[in-house]
Amino acid sequence: MKTKKAHGLLLQALTGFALAALLGGAALSDEAAPPPAGEKEPAPARAGAAGPVERATVGAVRFLSSRNYTRVTIDLSRAVLYETHRLKEDPARGLPPRIYIDIFGAQLGAGSREPIPVRDGLLRQVRVGQFSSDVVRVVLDASSVVSHQAFLLPDPYRLVVDIHGKGDSNGPAAAPAAKKLAPARAPKGNGASEIAGIRKIVLDPGHGGKDPGAIGFGGIAEKDVVLSVAKKLARKLRKEMGVEVILTRNDDRFISLEDRTAIANAENADLFISLHTNASPNGEARGLETYYLDNTTDEAAIRLAARENGTSRKNVSDLQFILSDMVQNMKLEDSITLAHRMHGSLVAGMSKKMGEVRDLGVKKALFYVLVGARMPSVLVELFFITHRDEGRLMARDSYQDALVDALYDGIRKYGETATAMKTL
Repeated sequence: MKTKKAHGLLLQALTGFALAALLGGAALSDEAAPPPAGEKEPAPARAGAAGPVERATVGAVRFLSSRNYTRVTIDLSRAVLYETHRLKEDPARGLPPRIYIDIFGAQLGAGSREPIPVRDGLLRQVRVGQFSSDVVRVVLDASSVVSHQAFLLPDPYRLVVDIHGKGDSNGPAAAPAAKKLAPARAPKGNGASEIAGIRKIVLDPGHGGKDPGAIGFGGIAEKDVVLSVAKKLARKLRKEMGVEVILTRNDDRFISLEDRTAIANAENADLFISLHTNASPNGEARGLETYYLDNTTDEAAIRLAARENGTSRKNVSDLQFILSDMVQNMKLEDSITLAHRMHGSLVAGMSKKMGEVRDLGVKKALFYVLVGARMPSVLVELFFITHRDEGRLMARDSYQDALVDALYDGIRKYGETATAMKTL
């Protein structure tokens, strides 16, 4: 099986590629031969002529894993074309099933030549090599993969490969991976029983560390406001709903966008909620809005996604096309319901606290932090930190507490809706 992806205007097809030098001589030699019949799709047509371009450098490879999910991230210096292939186990040659990715117009960077052991029950190891003069090959030696997806993210460019197992979180697990992230984990509470199967929620306080997010009125930073709200919300959920809550960060540290979603997937969470505050050059802009992942033509939503993604408006527009097939596979309907329940509770709850609240509605946009999430997921913009009144109030404990109550109420209502749907 083979899939091909590329980036933006570079979305072009390539024909065959040289089968030449491999990493460490024989390290990738099993992939030198064409894939077995039935596993490789016909070669696509070559795109129009293009002038010489600088080769991309393939840098560090890292992973995050759990029993039934592994995300492999490959750092790149620029946009690339790539293909993914899948090979069956070859017992006669002692080879496991493999997924390999050819990155075209690329060279191997320093420090990425050694095999990376994974041993998480899905992957055995990751190997990277200079397959030909301008093709870098990444090989994932598998143990029990069910499916995989790959997509490219910009600024900085990185190729993300999601590996999915059988989805049994109670299955046997191997030893923890050496590079596994350690998200902030809150212990289970002693409060009410689980609601509609919601047993674990991942809260994502946006930004952090070197990325302050928006800077608001009086110098308040978005990263500090959303971390405070997330911690308060985690305590309330744990105590009153009795669910397990995990924060993607529990202090002022930088976490990449793709690692935040990977934490939710690896934890097999039931909900993923990313918390942000809004910002605008227009100091009069104010209000609440809540997003789910989908393509959009709304210019304001594209600009906001570009800001939260740390990229350009053009990159967001280009990625909409590339990721459109993935978006369709998300739990879109559940995410829309979650967004409406949370947004409605926020508007109602904060109106009681603040008086008039501008309702900017539930919207859709391509936020990278939501891409690849396997559970209902939303991104909430908690007022405009750049607005004189809203920014000032968001720094106060009493208003953060009101936000937490409203967010909690929205999650609870979503759970009740899910329960009602299951009993129809």
